[in-house]
This record gives sequence, C-alpha cells and structure tokens, in this order.
Amino acid sequence: MASELLSRYARQLPLLRAEGQEALSEAKVAVIGLGGLGSAVSIYLAAAGVGELILVDGDFVEIHNLNRQILYSTSDLGLPKAYIAAKRIKELNPEVRVRPIQAKLAPENIEKILSEADIIVDGLDNWEARLVIDAYAWKTGKTFVHGAAESHYGQVTTIKRGVTTCLACLAPRVLRRACLAILGPTAGIIGLLEALEAIKVITGIGEPLYNKIAVIDTKIPSIDIIEIKPEPCGACGEYPTTTSS
Repeated sequence: MASELLSRYARQLPLLRAEGQEALSEAKVAVIGLGGLGSAVSIYLAAAGVGELILVDGDFVEIHNLNRQILYSTSDLGLPKAYIAAKRIKELNPEVRVRPIQAKLAPENIEKILSEADIIVDGLDNWEARLVIDAYAWKTGKTFVHGAAESHYGQVTTIKRGVTTCLACLAPRVLRRACLAILGPTAGIIGLLEALEAIKVITGIGEPLYNKIAVIDTKIPSIDIIEIKPEPCGACGEYPTTTSS
C-alpha cells in the first residue's frame, strides 16, 4: 500500500488490517437516495476507502434539505444531487471512483443501475422504492442495508438471501409512516450505522445486523437490538437456508 494511502487510513488500519482495507478498495457500493441518510453513508464510505460508489438520486437540492443533507450547501440550490454529491466525495477522497446517476430508481432501470454493485444501501424516504430494491436484491443475492428515519427515531437492518428474511417480510412490523419532520443528527446517526453495516459486510470484521433490527430513539438516547424471527412473506417465498447466531 502506497505511503499516502497508509497515512490516509492510518487510524483504521489497526482495526481493519491490510486485508480489510484491500477488501474495501475492491468493493462497489450503491447508495440509493442522497438525502440525510445517503449523505452520511456516502461521506463515511468514501472516507473509509470504498473502491467505487454508485450514487443514485433523481432530485435537485432544495433549501429544506440543508438541515440534514450535509453533502450540499446553499450555493448548490437547484443543482442535481447526484453530481454535487460526487464532486464533494471526490474532494474528500480522490482515490474513490464515483459514478453519479441522476435518476429515480424504478423496476425498468434497476438492473442497469445496480448490476455491478456488491452492496446496496438504502438512503430512501419511501417504502415503495425500498421494496423494489428489496425484491431486486433478493433475486440477485446482493446484500441490502436498510435504514429509515423520522422525527427522533430510526432503524437499521441488513438483508441477505440465505441468511435473513427479506425486507418485505419485516415491513408490517417496522416503522412505515411517512413523516416530514426530522432532526438532522437523527438522519446522520442512522446513515452512519448503515455505513458501519456496509463496512462490516465488506471486511468480515464485526457482526452485521442479520436477523436483527437496531431501533434508535435519539431523545433518550437508546439503541434497542430486536431479534427477528424469519418468516416467509410471499415476496421471497422461502425461509432463509441458514440463520445467524
């Protein structure tokens, strides 16, 4: 590893070791939605040295985004989020390959956009789009890191075929309300936990939230880890073949 990279990652190399850092450098992660969650996910995955980030968002920067979407500034108002996010990430870490896609993810374009991704991270704010990704991830065997936040609350879990249930199985039991009110740090906390999940999956260091969901209340604050009993929902049509301890 070149000396500049050794210096850049010096504080995490004792934890990830050379093998973990190399795994990060070879990983391709898609972040879908570049709002409050996606901003935090993208910045920290880039800082950690993920090899390629596929950044997907069809929206433009609006002033009400700025209390939590830390990739953007006031001078970016009206500009496409995907391209501004890519620019900021390259400024942070030029070693990361960034592919901005200014588009809404939909069943008709999902294969083209996500076919090369190893891991898909949920930065979305609506369940219809989440379940489209969930179905695609289940079909292709790609790991899907789910996060959602509203008000002072949030949740994170990681979905992997053969290990966990699909997200659709959980949907009736998890937070699904549409709420426009949120404190910026709450979105940041959930996004950072999602980034940690992706890093754990890529490096094999730590225990991802397989068959578990972390439920966060930032008012107390508290993090409760809830065990999930896999159940077939009809979308995945099967129990997982293995379960995590």
